[in-house]
Amino acid sequence: MRLFRHLYVQMLLGIMAGTAIGYLAPAFGRDLGPLGIAFVKAMRMMVPPVLFCTVVEGIVRHGAARDTGTTVLRSLIVFLGITIVALGMGLAVTLVMQPGRGLPLPPYGDAAGELQRQLAGKHVTGPGDFLVRMVPDTLFSAFTAGDVLPVLFVAGLVGFGLLRIGEVGAPIVRGIEALTRLQFAIFGFLIRAAPVGAFGAIAYTVGTYGIGFIGSLGLLLATLATACGGLIVALILAVRIATGLSGGTLLRTFRDEILIVLGTSSTEVVLPRLIEKLEGLGCPRSIVGLTIPLGYSLNLAGTAVYLIVATLFLGEALNVALSPERILVYLSVMLITSKAAAGVTGSGFSALLLTLSLLPDIPVGAAAMLIAIDRFLSEIRALTSGTANVAASLLVTRWSGRRLSIAPGSGEQRH
Repeated sequence: MRLFRHLYVQMLLGIMAGTAIGYLAPAFGRDLGPLGIAFVKAMRMMVPPVLFCTVVEGIVRHGAARDTGTTVLRSLIVFLGITIVALGMGLAVTLVMQPGRGLPLPPYGDAAGELQRQLAGKHVTGPGDFLVRMVPDTLFSAFTAGDVLPVLFVAGLVGFGLLRIGEVGAPIVRGIEALTRLQFAIFGFLIRAAPVGAFGAIAYTVGTYGIGFIGSLGLLLATLATACGGLIVALILAVRIATGLSGGTLLRTFRDEILIVLGTSSTEVVLPRLIEKLEGLGCPRSIVGLTIPLGYSLNLAGTAVYLIVATLFLGEALNVALSPERILVYLSVMLITSKAAAGVTGSGFSALLLTLSLLPDIPVGAAAMLIAIDRFLSEIRALTSGTANVAASLLVTRWSGRRLSIAPGSGEQRH
């Protein structure tokens, strides 16, 4: 049947089959975990070169450093606005739902020390460390460290360098454009395995923790989902007002990517497809080639929502009273920490550990109770951050004076 040739249908079947296997045969479901891990690793190996090429192309296609700087500045302003709205949405929903009220917090013993050891050496503790982490040890280590920031740094240097040397660098530009097309072709092959990866990841998650386990912390999941859902609706409305694109149009265009992110709990795996489909909606490569890579490091809206929800949840569970003034301090810190852990595997949980370590009210070890359900929380974070990056690209494009439209076939990509 032609219906089963669509990737989103295959993804739905993979997710449902994984859930069933994990529930009915937990041991077998746990054994399927490597399928999900292997798929995510295969996709992530493509992220550094794709980021590098798209940023370089974005800079070169602008043709002038001033235009590039304008796009970056507009992107940063949009990112900041989205982060502020995300934190506000998370705060409002958590204060209403109070997910940690009356919850018996399990003992976490020496978890504080263990989590502090996890924190050491992996996260930035200030602007200086952020700057140091951005600069790679060598040119090539930027592509092997698994961090987004060094890749962006090197790509920026190469892009502006190519602008400086002009026609002499034309062969290099053509080579980068050819490499981009090659990478997208490779990605097209790898993405066919997405249903299998989602099947393995979901089977492992359900087989390990069980569906019933979610109930003990279900209100926290519901709170995060509600807050992130509210943010997504706000972003869709903003895009509708600014560009005229409806929520239905966006859903049809990005339905495959939504299911892939939910199945794999990662936005990195859909990076090339997001760029292609945004171009299909009218976003020029010169803009989307900058906003999307920057957004993967500086526009983690899902992480921002998660930080305030999880922090208030732990405070309620520990009976730690946070005054309005103290909450404002947390929000100010989270404006930074929601971006400081970008590029680190499990960045949402990493950012939470960093936030708790900077402020004394809640012990870092209390976050240990969230580890078991972080997989589910991560899916919500990833979907929200991906939506925020798409919305930011559309808003920056419209801010630049360009009109958006639906190119033929933009919502039905080849599979």
